[in-house]
Amino acid sequence: MSTELQTRPHDIEAERAYLGALPHAGREARRVHQLVASTDFYQPAHTTIHATAGALIDSNEPVDPITLTNALRAAGNLASVGGAAYISSLAHGLFSPTEAEHYAEIIRGLAQRRALITAGQQIMQRGFDPTAGDPADLAEEAVALARDVRDQGRAIADAPVTDMHDFLTIEDHYDWVIPGLLEHGDRLILTAGEGGGKSVMLRQIAVATAAGVNPFTIQPSEYGPKKVLVLDCENSEPQSRRHYRPLMNAAARAHMPVKRGMLHIDVRPEGVDLTKAHGRAWLMRRVETVMPDLLVIGPIYQLHTGDPSSEDHARRVTTALNEARVTANCAMVMEAHAPHGNGFGSRALRPAGSSLWLRWPEFGFGLQPVEDSKSAIRDRARRLTPWRGLRDERAFPQFVREGQRGSWPWVPYTPADIDSHGYSETGATVLRD
Repeated sequence: MSTELQTRPHDIEAERAYLGALPHAGREARRVHQLVASTDFYQPAHTTIHATAGALIDSNEPVDPITLTNALRAAGNLASVGGAAYISSLAHGLFSPTEAEHYAEIIRGLAQRRALITAGQQIMQRGFDPTAGDPADLAEEAVALARDVRDQGRAIADAPVTDMHDFLTIEDHYDWVIPGLLEHGDRLILTAGEGGGKSVMLRQIAVATAAGVNPFTIQPSEYGPKKVLVLDCENSEPQSRRHYRPLMNAAARAHMPVKRGMLHIDVRPEGVDLTKAHGRAWLMRRVETVMPDLLVIGPIYQLHTGDPSSEDHARRVTTALNEARVTANCAMVMEAHAPHGNGFGSRALRPAGSSLWLRWPEFGFGLQPVEDSKSAIRDRARRLTPWRGLRDERAFPQFVREGQRGSWPWVPYTPADIDSHGYSETGATVLRD
């Protein structure tokens, strides 16, 4: 092999790590195997091992060191890939299907770089060849070669575009998690200032959804209880217990207790860095274990350790969250801090940090005190105000206030001065002189 070929972009350890995850994938083996093509590997032995694992999967055989070794031996390829000892060494790493996706991304990226180098060399050779033809035709060939590299392994998986008439013949049905509020796949971010009640509202949503009631009206849901996973990345275990215990008791008093297995929680007060492989693996292990209908996670500032304003960090976090959301086909609710005031007594409702958080969710609401100061202080009356345009019509309440002691923390109310269009200038809970 030439020195040039030996130094082409590659990562042997990433290839080993990915192949080492296959024996641990279990029922996920086919999905994990399809993350890369056998031709994406730099090491020829790894190409052979990957192809052999695929044949086992297609035959409904398990993929483990013994089955791989036997299949390679039967095909006469065992010695060329390093023998049984090498196959065994691949599976000894502590790899998970989630980590495999990280390494598969590296492998695919490097394979594309090598393909780009090959295409570039072909283009260069054609350019130097005086007999190659018209330069304009050569330029078209160059574009075609570059396009092939861009679409390698992707174009075949693309669904065909659909005529609009055919597109509109499909009848859609809401796949509700919380009827009228959230369906599977929805993302909601709730903001407020420090102590503004956003954490309390998300806990109420979590417990009510697991109990099978609307989190604001407390009316039973026609869809019944839904499985909820809470990943609290801010509070300690004792703090979380003190917060959730009264909510669980409120559900029981409403004769809608949360049944065992419907509400799960993991507490990580130090936060989790979803821009790192180990953080993404932590998230996915919990999501894959519970497969929730609703995932409650946050706050956002605890989901990475980098610059809160960094678009790149925010994009990596949203990529990890989207993977979790798609894996479980769940709705997701999160909290974020609102920026500090502007010096004139007002405070923006948008999430602090990267502007990506403004664009990412389907629904974004902020809790802000109503204009009537007595209602805002005495009853903790709040407006639930959208800080982005809603992507679908939903029945979120406009006004909430503190509930009675021993009941749900937040309850909706109708302001005393609300007009026929649903507008209230003051948000007052009672008429004032």
